[in-house]
Amino acid sequence: MAVVAADAEAREAEERRRAEDEKRKIAEAEAAKKKAEEEAEAAKKKAEEEAKKRAEEEEARRKQAASDYVSGKSTGGEIPRVAAASEALEQEAELAKTLIEARQMVAEYQAHPGARMERRKLTNAIVVHVQQIAATQEQINKKSRDIMLMLVQLQEPQRTFALLSIAKKMLSQCDVQVAKLNRYAFALAEVAVRIAVDVPRFGALLVALVHEVCVSSVPKYYPYVQGRYATDDEYYDLMGYVKNDDGVAFETTDSYVDRMTGIMLFYAAFVQVDAPKHPHGIDAAWRWLVRLLNRCPPNRYTAAALDSFLKIAGYRMHAAYRGQFVKILELIHKEFLPKLEAKSDADVRPVSSRVSSYLIERAFEREPDGMRMPATDTSSTTIM
Repeated sequence: MAVVAADAEAREAEERRRAEDEKRKIAEAEAAKKKAEEEAEAAKKKAEEEAKKRAEEEEARRKQAASDYVSGKSTGGEIPRVAAASEALEQEAELAKTLIEARQMVAEYQAHPGARMERRKLTNAIVVHVQQIAATQEQINKKSRDIMLMLVQLQEPQRTFALLSIAKKMLSQCDVQVAKLNRYAFALAEVAVRIAVDVPRFGALLVALVHEVCVSSVPKYYPYVQGRYATDDEYYDLMGYVKNDDGVAFETTDSYVDRMTGIMLFYAAFVQVDAPKHPHGIDAAWRWLVRLLNRCPPNRYTAAALDSFLKIAGYRMHAAYRGQFVKILELIHKEFLPKLEAKSDADVRPVSSRVSSYLIERAFEREPDGMRMPATDTSSTTIM
């Protein structure tokens, strides 16, 4: 019996050792697993921190390269794909979304054969209204009323179709009238603002269309970098060049700058209009000027836009911002113009000279030609 008991005790002792060994192994395995998880978590955290640091350094380098590019410093950094303030690009995208939605709303109406005669009648009425806008208070009042009366009688999608058509027709006048007779920008802009005050959506669509056809109105600029674009045509498309009547070759840069000048004159006239509830007024003019000088490089394109903008909106901006505006003009004189003139580009000299004269002569203290419009057309009542 003693032997049997001893064997039983030995087996129990062996079982206890095995259980303890198993328990120890499980504990060691769990400890190893926990340690491995902690090490993996630490490694992951370290990798994330390093990745974040690299991203921050890359972003800082990119911003510095963009800043150096705009300021004209010699740098081996990356030239940005687009020189623009992030806030300007965000606003452009938001307005573009409104424009896309409007186009989608009228797509079926524009394509429907049964609505062809109605569209033609509506388009013809819009063309007549816009073309009859003249630089007198009487005609501005009349055309504003005529257009608003037409709009209130329309239902969707005809109403949106009309808003888009009015905005596009006004922009077409920039080529036909504004570029040739700069003062006409005030009359056209006055009617546009009156519509926008009553129909804010029109103001958004109009500015979105301006941004779409004129990058300087954002403002933004696409630096040309050899090899960045598949073809030169891709770059010209981004900048907003249009093809000639033959549909093959793009317009010349002279033609492009002249066309953009007409649009910028109208845009400047639009933002400077002094009207209650203006959805895109003098504060937008201030943002545009600051964004152009802070983010866009001095060159022929940006200088032409600046020249047009100051010529039309400078007087109202000076009245609104006084000393702050004068400081901005000093920045143009001390930094923008010297960098522009340092390019030794014959095509830059005329616009550089105009901006310089504007500053030296303090033209912003005088009402621009055409801003103050007569009550009626006196020529129609003059006795010969």
